[in-house]
Parts: sequence; structure tokens; C-alpha cells
Amino acid sequence: MQRPDLPAVALIEFRSIARALRSGDAMVKQAPVQVALSGPVSPGKYLVLVSGSEAEVEESLKAGLEDGGDEVVDSLLLSGVHLAAVHAIHGLRQVREARDSLGVVETSTVSAAIVACDAACKEAPVRILEMRLGKGIGGKGVFVLAGELWDVQAAVAAAERSIEARRSLVGLEVIPRPDPEFEGGLD
Repeated sequence: MQRPDLPAVALIEFRSIARALRSGDAMVKQAPVQVALSGPVSPGKYLVLVSGSEAEVEESLKAGLEDGGDEVVDSLLLSGVHLAAVHAIHGLRQVREARDSLGVVETSTVSAAIVACDAACKEAPVRILEMRLGKGIGGKGVFVLAGELWDVQAAVAAAERSIEARRSLVGLEVIPRPDPEFEGGLD
């Protein structure tokens, strides 16, 4: 279902860092998009992730794919993305409340993490506490969500279903009301 009031995101993964820099430049010159991520990830690849209106993001993605050519490893266009997922992609972090339960979803690819996060946010009223995409974690994606236990369980289940066909789930956990003394995170 397309939602014109919600933004879109596009991701391109490149095998060549040099080409990625040129293609990323072409993407932002093509349309007024916001760059959420542009940087190297292990093992020697480069990601460019943009957000904006659907039309602008589609134009930007097209320019990046054309310029990237055979150096493109993977790409994703996701329209109607939940605003909480977009905020998490751009690095917004939220604070866990004492009554919150947590859900952790870890995927083998950045694109799968984005799809799963969007599905989780659309399924139940949860908050994304933090998201890590690619850098320092071997090109994987991981996010932590919080809320009432039943909402977290529903959101995590939706995240899992959304990426089932991609076969990219590494791990997922639900932690009912973690002890406040435990301060584990993605830093």
C-alpha cells in the first residue's frame, strides 16, 4: 500500500568504494534527498542510504543505479516507510523507560534490517530505541525496539515475517522488562 504522506528510503550497496562515491554524488545531484548513511562497511563495500519523498527517492535511486552499473551489489526502494523507522535510520535514539520490554532484531543485511524495522513499527505501537546499520558489525543490521510486552512481541513477529523470504534473519530476542542495572546497547 502506497502512502504519499509517508517518506521513502533507498539503499544501494556497492562493491567499489570509488564508484560508490561517484554514484552517491549523482544521487544527491539528481533529486533533493536526505543522506542517512554514506560510508564503508565490512567486507570492503560501501552503502548509500537516502530518504525523502517517494518521487525524489525514486529519481535518486535510478541515478545511483545507472551510475553504479556493475559495481552495485544490492539495492532497495521502500515507499511509505513509517516515520519512526526513518528517524531510526537517521540515527535518532530514544530512552528506554523502566516499564518497557525490549525486542532485538538482527539481520545479515542492512536492507533486511530496514524492511524489518518498518514492518515492526507498522504492526504495533513500539518505539525504536536505536538502530545500527552495517558499520562495525560486518555489514549486518540490528535494531532495538521498546514498548509493552505484547506490542514488542507483535512487532518482532512482524519483523520476522517481513524478511522471511530474504532468509536474512540472524537473531531476534524479546526481553521482558530488562533489569535497569543492565545497560547493554549497540554502541
